[in-house]
Amino acid sequence: MTDSSSRSLYPRRPSRWLKLAALVALVVACLIWMAFAIHHRLTHVSAQDARVMSSQVTVSSRLPGWVPEFTLTEGDRLQKGDVVARLYSEPDQQQLKTLQANVASMQARLDYEQARLDLGQQQFEGGLHITSQQLQSVKAAERAARARLTQARKDFERSDALHQRGAVSQQQRDQDYYTYQAAQAEYQRSREEVAVSQAQADNAHVGFLNGVQVPLPPPTVMKAQVGIARQQLEEAKARLAQQELRLEDLTVRSPINGVVNKTLIDEGEYVSPGQPILMMHDPDDLWVAANIKETDVAELRPGQPVKITVDAYPDESFSGSVQVIGRAATSQFALLPDPNPSGNFTKITQRLPVRIRLDDGPLELIGPGMMVEVDIDVRGN
Repeated sequence: MTDSSSRSLYPRRPSRWLKLAALVALVVACLIWMAFAIHHRLTHVSAQDARVMSSQVTVSSRLPGWVPEFTLTEGDRLQKGDVVARLYSEPDQQQLKTLQANVASMQARLDYEQARLDLGQQQFEGGLHITSQQLQSVKAAERAARARLTQARKDFERSDALHQRGAVSQQQRDQDYYTYQAAQAEYQRSREEVAVSQAQADNAHVGFLNGVQVPLPPPTVMKAQVGIARQQLEEAKARLAQQELRLEDLTVRSPINGVVNKTLIDEGEYVSPGQPILMMHDPDDLWVAANIKETDVAELRPGQPVKITVDAYPDESFSGSVQVIGRAATSQFALLPDPNPSGNFTKITQRLPVRIRLDDGPLELIGPGMMVEVDIDVRGN
Protein backbone atom coordinates (compact mmCIF):
# COMPACT_ATOMS: atom_id res chain seq x y z
CA MET A 1 0.00 0.00 0.00
CA THR A 2 1.36 3.31 -1.02
CA ASP A 3 1.72 6.39 1.20
CA SER A 4 -1.00 8.28 -0.69
CA SER A 5 -3.51 5.54 -0.18
CA SER A 6 -2.73 5.35 3.53
CA ARG A 7 -3.23 9.12 3.99
CA SER A 8 -6.68 8.92 2.38
CA LEU A 9 -7.87 6.39 4.92
CA TYR A 10 -7.50 8.86 7.86
CA PRO A 11 -9.18 12.36 8.15
CA ARG A 12 -6.88 15.31 8.04
CA ARG A 13 -6.44 17.08 11.42
CA PRO A 14 -6.91 20.88 11.66
CA SER A 15 -3.75 22.70 11.16
CA ARG A 16 -1.98 24.50 13.99
CA TRP A 17 -2.71 27.87 12.40
CA LEU A 18 -6.44 27.20 12.24
CA LYS A 19 -6.52 26.34 15.96
CA LEU A 20 -4.59 29.44 16.76
CA ALA A 21 -7.02 31.61 14.74
CA ALA A 22 -10.01 30.11 16.54
CA LEU A 23 -8.39 30.75 19.89
CA VAL A 24 -7.64 34.36 18.98
CA ALA A 25 -11.23 34.88 17.82
CA LEU A 26 -12.53 33.48 21.10
CA VAL A 27 -10.23 35.72 23.12
CA VAL A 28 -11.27 38.77 21.09
CA ALA A 29 -14.96 37.91 21.55
CA CYS A 30 -14.43 37.59 25.29
CA LEU A 31 -12.58 40.88 25.42
CA ILE A 32 -15.36 42.58 23.44
CA TRP A 33 -17.97 41.06 25.74
CA MET A 34 -16.01 42.17 28.80
CA ALA A 35 -15.63 45.65 27.34
CA PHE A 36 -19.37 45.91 26.79
CA ALA A 37 -20.03 44.53 30.30
CA ILE A 38 -17.62 47.00 31.88
CA HIS A 39 -19.07 49.86 29.85
CA HIS A 40 -22.59 48.83 30.85
CA ARG A 41 -21.56 48.59 34.48
CA LEU A 42 -20.07 52.06 34.37
CA THR A 43 -23.09 53.62 32.65
CA HIS A 44 -25.98 51.69 34.19
CA VAL A 45 -27.27 50.69 37.62
CA SER A 46 -29.14 47.40 37.62
CA ALA A 47 -31.28 45.69 40.23
CA GLN A 48 -33.23 42.46 40.35
CA ASP A 49 -34.92 43.31 43.66
CA ALA A 50 -37.83 45.23 42.15
CA ARG A 51 -41.56 44.74 41.73
CA VAL A 52 -44.64 46.44 40.34
CA MET A 53 -46.53 48.49 42.95
CA SER A 54 -49.80 50.40 43.14
CA SER A 55 -51.88 52.34 45.65
CA GLN A 56 -54.04 49.62 47.16
CA VAL A 57 -57.33 50.75 48.69
CA THR A 58 -59.25 48.83 51.34
CA VAL A 59 -63.00 49.44 51.08
CA SER A 60 -64.97 49.14 54.32
CA SER A 61 -68.32 50.16 55.78
CA ARG A 62 -68.74 53.05 58.19
CA LEU A 63 -71.84 51.42 59.73
CA PRO A 64 -72.65 47.90 60.93
CA GLY A 65 -75.18 45.84 59.01
CA TRP A 66 -76.18 42.72 57.20
CA VAL A 67 -75.12 42.32 53.56
CA PRO A 68 -78.04 40.50 51.87
CA GLU A 69 -76.37 40.46 48.43
CA PHE A 70 -72.72 40.49 47.37
CA THR A 71 -71.68 39.46 43.85
CA LEU A 72 -68.24 40.99 43.28
CA THR A 73 -65.28 38.73 42.59
CA GLU A 74 -61.56 39.20 42.13
CA GLY A 75 -60.72 40.92 38.85
CA ASP A 76 -63.99 42.84 38.55
CA ARG A 77 -63.61 46.43 37.39
CA LEU A 78 -65.35 49.25 39.26
CA GLN A 79 -65.84 52.88 38.44
CA LYS A 80 -65.73 55.54 41.13
CA GLY A 81 -69.15 55.61 42.81
CA ASP A 82 -70.19 52.10 41.77
CA VAL A 83 -71.98 50.09 44.44
CA VAL A 84 -69.72 47.68 46.31
CA ALA A 85 -72.32 46.44 48.82
CA ARG A 86 -75.75 47.43 50.11
CA LEU A 87 -76.43 46.88 53.79
CA TYR A 88 -79.96 45.98 54.96
CA SER A 89 -81.83 49.28 55.26
CA GLU A 90 -85.60 48.61 55.55
CA PRO A 91 -85.95 49.99 59.13
CA ASP A 92 -83.92 53.04 58.15
CA GLN A 93 -86.18 53.62 55.13
CA GLN A 94 -89.22 53.63 57.41
CA GLN A 95 -87.46 56.03 59.77
CA LEU A 96 -86.72 58.27 56.80
CA LYS A 97 -90.42 58.45 55.90
CA THR A 98 -91.26 59.35 59.50
CA LEU A 99 -88.72 62.15 59.55
CA GLN A 100 -89.92 63.45 56.18
CA ALA A 101 -93.47 63.62 57.55
CA ASN A 102 -92.15 65.40 60.64
CA VAL A 103 -90.42 68.01 58.47
CA ALA A 104 -93.64 68.56 56.50
CA SER A 105 -95.56 68.98 59.78
CA MET A 106 -93.02 71.48 61.12
CA GLN A 107 -93.17 73.40 57.83
CA ALA A 108 -96.98 73.56 58.04
CA ARG A 109 -96.78 74.83 61.60
CA LEU A 110 -94.29 77.50 60.61
CA ASP A 111 -96.55 78.61 57.76
CA TYR A 112 -99.49 78.75 60.19
CA GLU A 113 -97.58 80.82 62.74
CA GLN A 114 -96.34 83.14 59.99
CA ALA A 115 -99.93 83.65 58.75
CA ARG A 116 -101.08 84.42 62.29
CA LEU A 117 -98.22 86.88 62.64
CA ASP A 118 -99.21 88.67 59.43
CA LEU A 119 -102.85 88.85 60.52
CA GLY A 120 -101.91 89.90 64.02
CA GLN A 121 -99.63 92.59 62.64
CA GLN A 122 -102.52 94.04 60.65
CA GLN A 123 -104.82 93.77 63.65
CA PHE A 124 -102.26 95.38 65.90
CA GLU A 125 -101.61 98.25 63.53
CA GLY A 126 -105.39 98.80 63.16
CA GLY A 127 -105.86 98.86 66.93
CA LEU A 128 -102.99 101.29 67.36
CA HIS A 129 -104.50 103.55 64.69
CA ILE A 130 -107.91 103.54 66.38
CA THR A 131 -106.55 104.29 69.85
CA SER A 132 -104.22 106.93 68.40
CA GLN A 133 -107.16 108.67 66.72
CA GLN A 134 -109.19 108.52 69.91
CA LEU A 135 -106.28 109.90 71.92
CA GLN A 136 -105.80 112.76 69.47
CA SER A 137 -109.53 113.53 69.61
CA VAL A 138 -109.71 113.73 73.41
CA LYS A 139 -106.50 115.76 73.51
CA ALA A 140 -108.11 118.25 71.12
CA ALA A 141 -111.20 118.35 73.35
CA GLU A 142 -108.93 118.96 76.33
CA ARG A 143 -107.27 121.88 74.59
CA ALA A 144 -110.69 123.34 73.74
CA ALA A 145 -111.89 122.91 77.34
CA ARG A 146 -108.72 124.55 78.63
CA ALA A 147 -109.31 127.48 76.30
CA ARG A 148 -112.95 127.82 77.48
CA LEU A 149 -111.80 127.59 81.08
CA THR A 150 -109.28 130.35 80.51
CA GLN A 151 -111.93 132.55 78.87
CA ALA A 152 -114.50 131.81 81.61
CA ARG A 153 -111.99 132.66 84.33
CA LYS A 154 -111.18 135.96 82.68
CA ASP A 155 -114.91 136.77 82.25
CA PHE A 156 -115.61 135.99 85.89
CA GLU A 157 -112.65 138.01 87.15
CA ARG A 158 -113.76 141.00 85.04
CA SER A 159 -117.43 140.68 86.18
CA ASP A 160 -116.37 140.36 89.80
CA ALA A 161 -114.24 143.52 89.58
CA LEU A 162 -117.02 145.46 87.86
CA HIS A 163 -119.58 144.18 90.38
CA GLN A 164 -117.48 145.49 93.23
CA ARG A 165 -117.52 148.95 91.56
CA GLY A 166 -121.24 148.58 90.89
CA ALA A 167 -120.80 148.53 87.14
CA VAL A 168 -122.58 145.15 86.63
CA SER A 169 -125.39 143.44 88.41
CA GLN A 170 -125.14 140.59 90.88
CA GLN A 171 -126.96 138.38 88.42
CA GLN A 172 -124.32 138.94 85.71
CA ARG A 173 -121.53 138.21 88.16
CA ASP A 174 -123.21 134.99 89.32
CA GLN A 175 -123.81 133.89 85.76
CA ASP A 176 -120.12 134.37 84.89
CA TYR A 177 -119.17 132.54 88.07
CA TYR A 178 -121.29 129.48 87.23
CA THR A 179 -119.95 129.54 83.69
CA TYR A 180 -116.43 129.51 85.13
CA GLN A 181 -117.28 126.56 87.42
CA ALA A 182 -118.79 124.63 84.51
CA ALA A 183 -115.65 125.28 82.42
CA GLN A 184 -113.50 123.93 85.26
CA ALA A 185 -115.60 120.78 85.47
CA GLU A 186 -115.48 120.33 81.70
CA TYR A 187 -111.73 120.77 81.67
CA GLN A 188 -111.28 118.26 84.48
CA ARG A 189 -113.47 115.76 82.64
CA SER A 190 -111.45 116.24 79.44
CA ARG A 191 -108.20 115.64 81.32
CA GLU A 192 -109.61 112.38 82.70
CA GLU A 193 -110.67 111.35 79.20
CA VAL A 194 -107.14 112.04 77.96
CA ALA A 195 -105.74 109.86 80.75
CA VAL A 196 -108.15 107.05 79.89
CA SER A 197 -107.35 107.29 76.16
CA GLN A 198 -103.62 107.31 76.90
CA ALA A 199 -104.03 104.15 79.01
CA GLN A 200 -105.99 102.52 76.19
CA ALA A 201 -103.26 103.47 73.71
CA ASP A 202 -100.65 101.97 76.03
CA ASN A 203 -102.73 98.81 76.49
CA ALA A 204 -103.14 98.48 72.74
CA HIS A 205 -99.37 97.80 72.49
CA VAL A 206 -99.80 94.68 74.63
CA GLY A 207 -102.93 93.30 72.93
CA PHE A 208 -105.82 95.07 74.65
CA LEU A 209 -108.18 97.28 72.71
CA ASN A 210 -110.68 99.34 74.76
CA GLY A 211 -109.92 97.08 77.72
CA VAL A 212 -110.78 93.85 75.88
CA GLN A 213 -108.23 91.21 74.80
CA VAL A 214 -108.06 91.11 71.00
CA PRO A 215 -108.43 87.67 69.26
CA LEU A 216 -104.69 87.32 68.49
CA PRO A 217 -101.73 87.92 70.81
CA PRO A 218 -99.40 90.88 70.22
CA PRO A 219 -96.95 90.64 67.30
CA THR A 220 -93.97 90.34 69.68
CA VAL A 221 -95.45 87.14 71.12
CA MET A 222 -96.30 85.76 67.69
CA LYS A 223 -92.81 86.60 66.42
CA ALA A 224 -91.41 84.51 69.24
CA GLN A 225 -93.79 81.68 68.29
CA VAL A 226 -92.66 81.95 64.66
CA GLY A 227 -89.04 81.77 65.83
CA ILE A 228 -89.79 78.65 67.88
CA ALA A 229 -91.54 77.02 64.91
CA ARG A 230 -88.64 77.89 62.62
CA GLN A 231 -86.12 76.41 65.07
CA GLN A 232 -88.19 73.22 65.37
CA LEU A 233 -88.28 73.00 61.56
CA GLU A 234 -84.49 73.34 61.39
CA GLU A 235 -84.10 70.60 63.99
CA ALA A 236 -86.44 68.33 62.02
CA LYS A 237 -84.48 69.03 58.83
CA ALA A 238 -81.21 68.26 60.62
CA ARG A 239 -82.57 64.90 61.83
CA LEU A 240 -83.78 64.15 58.29
CA ALA A 241 -80.38 65.04 56.82
CA GLN A 242 -78.69 62.81 59.38
CA GLN A 243 -80.96 59.91 58.44
CA GLU A 244 -80.35 60.51 54.73
CA LEU A 245 -76.60 60.43 55.42
CA ARG A 246 -77.03 57.17 57.32
CA LEU A 247 -78.93 55.65 54.39
CA GLU A 248 -76.20 56.84 52.03
CA ASP A 249 -73.58 55.22 54.27
CA LEU A 250 -75.52 51.94 54.19
CA THR A 251 -74.61 51.83 50.48
CA VAL A 252 -70.86 51.24 50.25
CA ARG A 253 -69.44 52.68 47.03
CA SER A 254 -66.12 52.41 45.24
CA PRO A 255 -63.82 55.33 46.10
CA ILE A 256 -61.75 55.03 42.90
CA ASN A 257 -61.72 53.60 39.40
CA GLY A 258 -60.04 50.27 39.91
CA VAL A 259 -59.86 46.49 39.86
CA VAL A 260 -60.86 44.21 42.74
CA ASN A 261 -57.80 42.44 44.16
CA LYS A 262 -59.49 40.41 46.88
CA THR A 263 -62.96 40.12 48.43
CA LEU A 264 -63.05 39.72 52.20
CA ILE A 265 -66.74 38.98 52.90
CA ASP A 266 -69.43 36.62 51.59
CA GLU A 267 -73.07 37.20 50.77
CA GLY A 268 -75.28 37.20 53.88
CA GLU A 269 -72.45 38.16 56.21
CA TYR A 270 -72.84 40.76 58.98
CA VAL A 271 -70.13 43.43 58.85
CA SER A 272 -68.93 45.69 61.66
CA PRO A 273 -67.91 49.35 61.34
CA GLY A 274 -64.52 49.55 59.64
CA GLN A 275 -64.48 45.88 58.66
CA PRO A 276 -62.78 45.47 55.25
CA ILE A 277 -65.10 44.36 52.45
CA LEU A 278 -62.63 44.19 49.59
CA MET A 279 -59.24 45.42 48.42
CA MET A 280 -58.72 47.11 45.06
CA HIS A 281 -56.18 49.12 43.09
CA ASP A 282 -56.14 51.60 40.23
CA PRO A 283 -54.57 49.89 37.18
CA ASP A 284 -53.70 53.28 35.73
CA ASP A 285 -51.60 54.15 38.78
CA LEU A 286 -48.75 51.64 38.67
CA TRP A 287 -45.07 52.14 39.34
CA VAL A 288 -41.96 50.06 40.01
CA ALA A 289 -40.37 49.98 43.44
CA ALA A 290 -36.70 48.99 43.17
CA ASN A 291 -34.31 48.47 46.07
CA ILE A 292 -30.95 49.89 44.94
CA LYS A 293 -27.65 49.34 46.71
CA GLU A 294 -26.56 52.32 48.73
CA THR A 295 -23.25 52.33 46.87
CA ASP A 296 -25.11 53.03 43.60
CA VAL A 297 -27.64 55.58 44.80
CA ALA A 298 -25.24 58.52 44.37
CA GLU A 299 -25.35 57.99 40.60
CA LEU A 300 -29.14 58.24 40.36
CA ARG A 301 -31.05 61.36 39.39
CA PRO A 302 -34.80 61.87 38.83
CA GLY A 303 -35.72 61.58 35.16
CA GLN A 304 -33.04 59.05 34.17
CA PRO A 305 -34.37 56.47 31.65
CA VAL A 306 -34.96 52.94 32.86
CA LYS A 307 -35.28 49.69 30.92
CA ILE A 308 -37.68 47.32 32.68
CA THR A 309 -37.92 43.56 32.23
CA VAL A 310 -41.00 41.88 33.65
CA ASP A 311 -40.39 38.28 34.71
CA ALA A 312 -43.87 37.23 33.57
CA TYR A 313 -43.37 38.70 30.09
CA PRO A 314 -39.64 38.52 29.28
CA ASP A 315 -40.27 39.07 25.57
CA GLU A 316 -42.15 42.34 26.10
CA SER A 317 -40.39 45.71 26.24
CA PHE A 318 -41.14 48.17 29.03
CA SER A 319 -39.52 51.50 29.80
CA GLY A 320 -39.76 54.13 32.52
CA SER A 321 -37.89 56.84 34.34
CA VAL A 322 -36.62 57.50 37.84
CA GLN A 323 -39.25 59.42 39.80
CA VAL A 324 -38.33 59.41 43.51
CA ILE A 325 -35.11 58.40 45.25
CA GLY A 326 -35.55 57.25 48.81
CA ARG A 327 -33.38 58.58 51.62
CA ALA A 328 -33.90 55.85 54.23
CA ALA A 329 -32.70 52.25 54.03
CA THR A 330 -35.38 49.57 53.87
CA SER A 331 -33.87 47.88 56.94
CA GLN A 332 -35.04 50.82 59.06
CA PHE A 333 -38.63 49.67 58.60
CA ALA A 334 -38.09 46.01 59.40
CA LEU A 335 -40.52 44.51 61.93
CA LEU A 336 -37.61 42.85 63.76
CA PRO A 337 -34.68 45.29 63.77
CA ASP A 338 -31.21 44.00 64.64
CA PRO A 339 -29.86 45.96 67.65
CA ASN A 340 -26.56 44.02 67.55
CA PRO A 341 -26.37 43.40 71.33
CA SER A 342 -23.36 41.08 71.08
CA GLY A 343 -21.07 43.78 69.68
CA ASN A 344 -20.05 41.64 66.71
CA PHE A 345 -20.41 43.69 63.55
CA THR A 346 -20.62 42.58 59.95
CA LYS A 347 -21.00 45.38 57.47
CA ILE A 348 -23.83 44.75 55.01
CA THR A 349 -24.57 46.93 52.04
CA GLN A 350 -27.99 48.47 52.61
CA ARG A 351 -30.61 49.13 49.97
CA LEU A 352 -32.67 52.26 49.43
CA PRO A 353 -36.08 52.32 47.74
CA VAL A 354 -36.32 54.03 44.35
CA ARG A 355 -39.65 54.72 42.68
CA ILE A 356 -39.71 54.33 38.88
CA ARG A 357 -42.53 55.64 36.73
CA LEU A 358 -43.82 53.36 33.98
CA ASP A 359 -43.78 55.29 30.70
CA ASP A 360 -44.17 52.83 27.86
CA GLY A 361 -45.05 49.22 27.12
CA PRO A 362 -48.11 46.96 27.31
CA LEU A 363 -48.98 48.17 30.80
CA GLU A 364 -52.36 46.41 30.74
CA LEU A 365 -50.51 43.09 31.09
CA ILE A 366 -48.89 43.82 34.42
CA GLY A 367 -50.30 44.15 37.92
CA PRO A 368 -49.11 44.90 41.43
CA GLY A 369 -46.73 42.41 42.99
CA MET A 370 -45.07 41.20 39.75
CA MET A 371 -41.29 40.85 39.96
CA VAL A 372 -39.24 42.90 37.50
CA GLU A 373 -35.61 43.75 36.78
CA VAL A 374 -34.54 47.33 36.16
CA ASP A 375 -31.60 48.74 34.25
CA ILE A 376 -31.09 52.48 34.92
CA ASP A 377 -29.06 54.55 32.45
CA VAL A 378 -26.97 56.96 34.57
CA ARG A 379 -25.09 58.61 31.72
CA GLY A 380 -27.22 61.73 32.12
CA ASN A 381 -25.59 62.67 35.48
